[in-house]
Amino acid sequence: MNKEATLVIGGLGLKGLANIGVLQAISESAIPLKRIVASGISSIIGAQFALGRDMNLLTDELVSFFTENDRYLWGLQRLSGMPRRRTRRVRDSFAYFLRERLFCQANFSRISILPWDILDSRLQTFFGDVHPSEFQVPLAVSAIDLSSKQEVLLEEEDLIMRLKAGLAFPGLFPPVRHRDREYAGSTFYCELPLSTLSTTDAPIIVSDIPSTLSTETPGNVIETLARVDEIRSAVIKKDLLTRADRLFSLQTVKGFQWGNYRQIHMQVDRAYEEMKTLIDKWE
Repeated sequence: MNKEATLVIGGLGLKGLANIGVLQAISESAIPLKRIVASGISSIIGAQFALGRDMNLLTDELVSFFTENDRYLWGLQRLSGMPRRRTRRVRDSFAYFLRERLFCQANFSRISILPWDILDSRLQTFFGDVHPSEFQVPLAVSAIDLSSKQEVLLEEEDLIMRLKAGLAFPGLFPPVRHRDREYAGSTFYCELPLSTLSTTDAPIIVSDIPSTLSTETPGNVIETLARVDEIRSAVIKKDLLTRADRLFSLQTVKGFQWGNYRQIHMQVDRAYEEMKTLIDKWE
């Protein structure tokens, strides 16, 4: 491929960490990029790559962060009010917590349960000294402007502000305020930030980490609404993927669960190997 492409990286929650392997494979294949578009945790990964920095160093840092905050992060299901029998039955209780408690619009006005304090020092360590001239590839972070309720791409703002806007999730991390506007990550709308792109961004390459739809029978109205929202997201994603000129769908990591942070290195390696294979077939 000779023409510079726009790379869109997705992945809901920790699945986005697989993009470390994806970007390592893309780097080795020397695919020319004119811009990276990301949201959620993929924004951090995209930033590290766009700056030409060591991706393995970021992997180690993320594993360290989740290990140190294990009890704090993965005990959140206790705040969801789920009965013990529900916690035992649900395979991934943290994902269940997110679906049951954070899918509705009412959460925009609720107090978030995670403070930025747990991330600020690490973000400063990694990206606090970045100058715009250091970017080897421009990075655009997809976010929702909560005032206009429109998806926007943040490209010129301070890098840490952009990353926090991509990570902000209603009810979990609070929205980020910048110039009298508030922003939250666009992943709660769709895990792939494609809706703001147009033909001028072509060719568009998409790295997709599929999600597995729940097969359990809903047990109450809340679960039914959550399932509908899950299906809605899948339909939106399917429609948006028609905008991709090339789609790389990583099947080996789609079963990765929220709490399996100890397997991050393994998931990154799997994503790298699969992406290398997909690129080789494409070329």
